[in-house]
Amino acid sequence: MKFKSIFIVVFSVFAMISCSEKKSNTNSKSNSKSGESVAMVTSFVTARNSFDTEKLRELTTPTYQELFKNDFAEVKSQEQLLANQDWAKEMSSVTKIKKVVSENDSIVVVIEESTNYIDVALKRKPQNYETTYYLKDGKILKQSFDFAPNEKFDQRANDVLYGNFERFCKVRDIDFSWEPTKEAGKILRKALETYANRVE
Repeated sequence: MKFKSIFIVVFSVFAMISCSEKKSNTNSKSNSKSGESVAMVTSFVTARNSFDTEKLRELTTPTYQELFKNDFAEVKSQEQLLANQDWAKEMSSVTKIKKVVSENDSIVVVIEESTNYIDVALKRKPQNYETTYYLKDGKILKQSFDFAPNEKFDQRANDVLYGNFERFCKVRDIDFSWEPTKEAGKILRKALETYANRVE
């Protein structure tokens, strides 16, 4: 009787340890995949900040998109993403991951700060966004973004800043375009620098 009781206790302890190890291994694998997902998003942001089109191509799918409020397509394809990098370089565009909100093997949500030379020249505050990256099979499928929680965006003040710049250029016959191409970016950069260095 005693032997049977001891056997049951030993078996129960072994079963508990075995289950605990399986659970630990499962959690470890899950954490590992989540870590890989965050690393992929970080690599994407790094490639974007260095305007590395080959790395961006490697990290995304041909059907990659960037959606504002999961609705308006700001970037409609991988091809457009890559083509925009020349303009982004002229504008000295920079994205910073400020916080990882949540993560798993297929979705990473972060708070990002986005800024470029337009902000500098127009004295516009950099914007913070909550961005959701969707991943599958080692690729980024798309991202959707919206203003970060508690982020205040004053559309009227923003319109005034742009309006002041556009009027300044119109009065002085300074040519510029908002088209996201390399050549348009060079012309816009020059116009913005002239505006930023004006004597008031």
